Amino acid sequence: MVDAKVKLACWLYGRRHRDTFKGARPLEGNAAHMDADEKYWWGYKYLCGPVEEEEPGSGLEAYFRGQDLDFAPRDGFVETAGVTLCAGGDILAHAGLNPDTTAALWDDVRGFYFTGDIACANLEAPVAPSMPPEYLPRSILERGGMNNTPGMFDRVVDGGNGVGFFSTANNHCLDQGEAGLRETLDFLDERGYPHVGTARSPGERDAVVMFERNGVRVAFVSWTFSVNWAGLPEGREYLANYARLNRPDADVSAIAGQVSTARAAGADAVVALIHWGAEFESFPARNVVATGHRLIELGIDVIVGNHPHNVQPMERYAYTDGAGRRREGLILYALGDLLSIHRTLPNSRLGCLARIRVSKGEAGGVPGVRVSSLEALPIYLDVRKARGECVSYRVLDFRKLVSGLRSGRGVPGIGPAKRREIFRLEALMNRVLHAALKRGPVLTV
Repeated sequence: MVDAKVKLACWLYGRRHRDTFKGARPLEGNAAHMDADEKYWWGYKYLCGPVEEEEPGSGLEAYFRGQDLDFAPRDGFVETAGVTLCAGGDILAHAGLNPDTTAALWDDVRGFYFTGDIACANLEAPVAPSMPPEYLPRSILERGGMNNTPGMFDRVVDGGNGVGFFSTANNHCLDQGEAGLRETLDFLDERGYPHVGTARSPGERDAVVMFERNGVRVAFVSWTFSVNWAGLPEGREYLANYARLNRPDADVSAIAGQVSTARAAGADAVVALIHWGAEFESFPARNVVATGHRLIELGIDVIVGNHPHNVQPMERYAYTDGAGRRREGLILYALGDLLSIHRTLPNSRLGCLARIRVSKGEAGGVPGVRVSSLEALPIYLDVRKARGECVSYRVLDFRKLVSGLRSGRGVPGIGPAKRREIFRLEALMNRVLHAALKRGPVLTV
């Protein structure tokens, strides 16, 4: 009843401000710094419907649609060594996401997601076993947080064959307080899973997180635009890599320092796992795009973005560095959710997995490291319910699902309403991921 009243208030506010509520807005989205207008905007998107249009006047949908994301070498570049990074989106906590409902969680996408050299995702919910499980509250007027269970974590890592590396810098990293943040990192260490983005000491924050695979050294940095209302304790700012990245004047100097340190430590490539952007929007606003370009110009090769709970476009951004050399980087603005159940966000069921090949080699006798291929696999977060409760949750190959529905054979458990939702999401997918998908389908192994 409370949310119904809030929904009506947000809807009426949106009607009065329809000129500015048409598409993505260049706002900070940081819970600790929202004014009344932004709170209404957030509630409007959450309760009245996600935003599928670009920021008015930005031209970004056409810009992203025209991207050339075919990284096949055209200059005679020959790979001598390479590493394949497989990336997924946000892992949230929900009572319906548990070992009983997720027995077949990865069956449809395992061949795509887990057959590279590194498989990563954003661990948005802490995993603090000494604390009770906690899930997002049913009312948006409550400030509750999340805490996932070790049993659900076991599903995510799939017996050591699933997700193997986690970013932990996000707006929910302090949901269980400083103690929960520390316990989450202890838990990951005990299980043998590397992580980046939060830390228990200044030394841990400053350490370079780097993997060497097949002769290629890839360093990772992870930053978040917000830690929600918690804030970082004075004197212990090292707990999370936090910068107000959605601001047009975002201070990225600390990120620049980490990139320089990684290069000095011998990194061939640097990947940034960034929590940014605006929730429930299908296109980034210009402030986020500008920050993405600034980060690439720091010497980052790939940005894997998350937070919006919607999949967003991908960009190949070229620039000239200080030495006059042409360089480029890949920006995945948001892969959407990987594990989540939302009451009011139908677009959150469409996500994406990405496989990125980073190659070391040479062209015309000049050595270099570059992104040499990108593959995108749209996914559908399939929730099956009985008596209102989740009884099965799977991550499905979205285009294979659509193909089955269009074949006339039908798909068990997909009724008319869900079928309409899937076809609506297909149209959205074709708008948002057009450039990444236009080279033809990716076949899951």
